[in-house]
Amino acid sequence: MTATLEQPVAVLAPEERADLAQLETVVRQGWQGFVTVGQALLSIRDRRLYREAHKTFGDYCEQVWGWSRQRAQQLMDAAETSQTLTTIGLHPENERQAREYKEAAKVVATLEPEMQVAVATYLKTATGSERPSTSQVKAAAEVAAAIDAHGTVAHPDTGTEVPFHALTGEQRAIALAENVTTGTYERLKRQENHIQTSIQQTNSTGKGGWADWCLNYAQQQLTDTQELRIVVKKDTSGNAQVQALIVDSESHATVAYGDTAPYLKKAVMNLVEEVKG
Repeated sequence: MTATLEQPVAVLAPEERADLAQLETVVRQGWQGFVTVGQALLSIRDRRLYREAHKTFGDYCEQVWGWSRQRAQQLMDAAETSQTLTTIGLHPENERQAREYKEAAKVVATLEPEMQVAVATYLKTATGSERPSTSQVKAAAEVAAAIDAHGTVAHPDTGTEVPFHALTGEQRAIALAENVTTGTYERLKRQENHIQTSIQQTNSTGKGGWADWCLNYAQQQLTDTQELRIVVKKDTSGNAQVQALIVDSESHATVAYGDTAPYLKKAVMNLVEEVKG
């Protein structure tokens, strides 16, 4: 790639130049830590530390790192997602996991701290996993977001309906945890029922099979911006591997995915198990 020479736009102060050098060191050495790389890029972008030699942040990314603006955005999004998920006790191990949780993290970011605690409690006690599915995290966050702080809830001790704001701090925490747990279970159960209904409808047509499930699921469950994709790639041994996944075409975030498999039917059924929650 040939860099386009630009006239300096603005001179950095000495402390800014020192900060830029430090942040670029983080990016250069941080390939094993995608969060620190993304955070460093965010600082460079938000403080416009690129401005002395580059007109735009996109120019800076291409000319210094050889990245497209979109690739840099992916790294920054992954860092922001990971930071958000720490509030509910989740720590993505790599950039791919962070991308999968992106849409769920957007909901988590809107929650009040006590709501985030309730979601964290649910994920820890109900899923029994350090890496719950994207559907579990998103469902729990959406249930918490829907709780009306001015509405009524069942009193933790008496079971009677009382104004939520009338509860003490400990009572509020218990009530929130119960509401998130119950509400998330019901939401995931409805999603599972939708899947089962889709499968039954497919079978009743006499066609059956995983291919028809894909069509029915796309028609009944996908939003206008979501796509069900089947991706075939070679693995390190040269063998073909298939993966079925649901992707948001606008944000490019992976909403859900099944494990890879050596043949199409297995790959789709792996996705079926994932979206069932």
